[in-house]
Amino acid sequence: MTQLVRRNVINFGKTDAKSAMITRDKDAKQLFLNSFVLPSSLEMDSVSNGDRYLIYGAKGSGKTALLRYAREEFQQAGNPTKFIVFSEDIPQQDFEKVATGVDIENITKPEIGDLIQVRDMWMIFLIKNICEILESSNNLFDQHAANAKLKGIIDGVFENRSRSILKSILSKIRGGSFRLKAGVKEFAEFESIINFENEDGTVEIDYSRFAEAIVERICRISFPNDVKYCLFIDEINLSMVQHKQYKKDSILIRDLILAIGSLNRKFIERELPIYIYCAVRIEVARGLNVSRNEIDKYLVDHGMRMQWHDGLNINRYPIFDVIEHRISAIEKRLTGRANPPDEIWNQYFARDIFGVSPKKFISEVTWCNPRDIVNLFNLASASQMSRLRYDSELFSSISEQYSEIVWSERAEELNAEHSMTVVNAIKRLLSAARPLFRVEELAQVATTMGQSDPLISQIHKALTIRKICRDLYHIGVLGQARVVGKGRIDSKGRRLLNYHETWFYRDNREFDDANLLIVHRGLLPCLKLGLWRSEMFGLDPRVVD
Repeated sequence: MTQLVRRNVINFGKTDAKSAMITRDKDAKQLFLNSFVLPSSLEMDSVSNGDRYLIYGAKGSGKTALLRYAREEFQQAGNPTKFIVFSEDIPQQDFEKVATGVDIENITKPEIGDLIQVRDMWMIFLIKNICEILESSNNLFDQHAANAKLKGIIDGVFENRSRSILKSILSKIRGGSFRLKAGVKEFAEFESIINFENEDGTVEIDYSRFAEAIVERICRISFPNDVKYCLFIDEINLSMVQHKQYKKDSILIRDLILAIGSLNRKFIERELPIYIYCAVRIEVARGLNVSRNEIDKYLVDHGMRMQWHDGLNINRYPIFDVIEHRISAIEKRLTGRANPPDEIWNQYFARDIFGVSPKKFISEVTWCNPRDIVNLFNLASASQMSRLRYDSELFSSISEQYSEIVWSERAEELNAEHSMTVVNAIKRLLSAARPLFRVEELAQVATTMGQSDPLISQIHKALTIRKICRDLYHIGVLGQARVVGKGRIDSKGRRLLNYHETWFYRDNREFDDANLLIVHRGLLPCLKLGLWRSEMFGLDPRVVD
């Protein structure tokens, strides 16, 4: 076949799947749905049947896209749904503006005291949202009266919407001021649970009993057999502000995940058609330093990891399915027919890019995540409009802009533990190094820079260069390298060494400061360590295609 559309009309859509789905552009939304693809190792059926409800992966790996796609599938089948975005550091009034008309509820982080049963609070919050789904179900749900009474009890706790959710609960129940509304006398046992008076006259709440009571109440409701009620919770991320908040959020997120798992298990045991899904970054899922055994249990039994690379044979990388499906969907929309996958690479890509195959080039300048692909190819679509194919000159023209974008994303991940002032200093330090270095060499660079840059000097002493390198390795800024063989001779007669490269996001190996460290090729231009050239690529002989 032939090239069916011009290269410069190929657009990979919005960077954020949320923006792709919340849009007035129906064609763009349908294109997103038509080109949606999962990693080949995953099955959508396991999501649809509720077996896999904990979606986790790296930043930009497509977690939101999967949740949005699943929600659309459920809605198309006539199932009621609700989507919640768990976000931080954004004023509540901004959230309310975003939520208007698009059925999204956003949660700001509450302050949490050490003695508060956060997991039980999340149980209450989740049941509240399930009640709201049932309330909006119209002809798909018969027991509206029973649901309305249960919702009325919980709404009494949540009625003060100008305050954070958990604070609102606490102010009502810790003060012993909660009272049932008229018409719900058959729920009178809740008053004794909510307004429990100790022998010394103080009033407190048995959080566990209250959560258990409302869970039991919703489980007594009769549901139709042919409808699914689905709650989605997205963007469960740790604080990007300060380390102290990071620890506090770990407790909050841990208990939310465990509450979701516990409720899903109860609904399965009671054969109730209620499904709760959530998406969480892998560093959150793996990094929670409390109740790891419980979290790991859910990850293994009910988790779905969004991973788009697979070993050293790049032909097996599912990330390339994203490119093939998107271009095919655009071809089909514009011409009514589409090229098969292999022909897409023949028609739209030069035979080699910077001396390596297109797939190898893409695998080396990205972190093999869908967001990287969107960033790279959308920049390419708007550049060098006259060029027919994706080639070296085209990608060279966008290398610095792309590099700045992907550095910003890595910087955001660093900002989870380090202030942005420190992150910017780390960038200056890397820019003064070489693309390939040892820890002690970077330490020497830091010593030299520290003579005129007090912040670099302070970082060098307080954090140590080894810790900085370890942090950079875990977020993919650095890889580990070991020289092997005699290398190869390039077209200019220069000998290029071969390296066995280890990347945390690909190999999942721990940091070893005895190794050489290599800066990710996607970041070289923005760090002023060199524009992309053929001698930078294809240095690991184990990586084949």
